[in-house]
Amino acid sequence: MSPEPAFEDVANPTPEEMTVWAYAPGAQPPVSQDWDILATRPAFGSLFVTLAADGQCPHRQFFLGCLYLLAGDAVRTRFRTMPEVSLRALTDEATSTGEAWVSTWAARTRALVRTPESFDYEDWCDSRGLASTPT
Repeated sequence: MSPEPAFEDVANPTPEEMTVWAYAPGAQPPVSQDWDILATRPAFGSLFVTLAADGQCPHRQFFLGCLYLLAGDAVRTRFRTMPEVSLRALTDEATSTGEAWVSTWAARTRALVRTPESFDYEDWCDSRGLASTPT
């Protein structure tokens, strides 16, 4: 059995560390609670799209959840956590993959941006929400 992927600072993972963890089958999150919240940041948006779109990535559902959290938090905070233009660019990137999970995320995100009053915390910021029904 291979060792768990290592993180120098789990509160500030690098893209490389995230990628190693993403492709480690059976690897547990480095912290038992809220690692999605710690790991989710706008700078990782493209990485999350790539990992969530890869059907060979063992942790793709986790990264899809990070995308929902990223979008939901952006809209919830009126784009203080991520500029609207950056979120729109990320949805374009996701759609361009042609992959169903991230394309659905992009469509749902665009709908949320159009109707921010429809935001529901459990849907967007809980792994049992929209991320649990990827298409």
